[in-house]
Amino acid sequence: MPVVLGILAEATTWLATCGTDQWQVPLESRRSRVEQDAAAHTLFLVADRGIDVATITVDEFADADFWEQADDPASALYVHRMAVRRSAAGRGIGSAMLDWAGRRACLRGRTLLRLDAWRTNHGLHVYYKNLGFEHVRDVEPPADRPRGSGMLFQRDAGYHNPLGPQIVQRWPVRRARSSRSR
Repeated sequence: MPVVLGILAEATTWLATCGTDQWQVPLESRRSRVEQDAAAHTLFLVADRGIDVATITVDEFADADFWEQADDPASALYVHRMAVRRSAAGRGIGSAMLDWAGRRACLRGRTLLRLDAWRTNHGLHVYYKNLGFEHVRDVEPPADRPRGSGMLFQRDAGYHNPLGPQIVQRWPVRRARSSRSR
């Protein structure tokens, strides 16, 4: 938990310096969601040479505020809370995580990878479009549940960006056993 929350906190700080209001809520308000993702085994860390540099959540949760029954929510896996440490930025790790998430969707018989992006983060929209995502629509959440997200994107789950690093899944992580005798 401290590693994931640290990566998200760093991303939140960086986003503020970029002049966006994305994720500008107290980190503690995200803790319970991150804990739920970890317990559901849908939260993942990416390590580069043994150092945790990124996090992503990939699951079946199609936010009902955004994805309608007509969208066939069961046809996709959904990306949430993807962030890369600034020290690892620019190396294609975000692209590699999205390709990995697409492979995961394919293995689960899903044809699409979807996400909802912050409506006012135009640089993020361009980033996703450059990685093969198509803009589905903009959704303004209900007034009683205001949210900054709502720019919907999707791409074919089999899409692969041939440039950049590859993610190799090592799951579950095996911890060394203590050599202490009993």
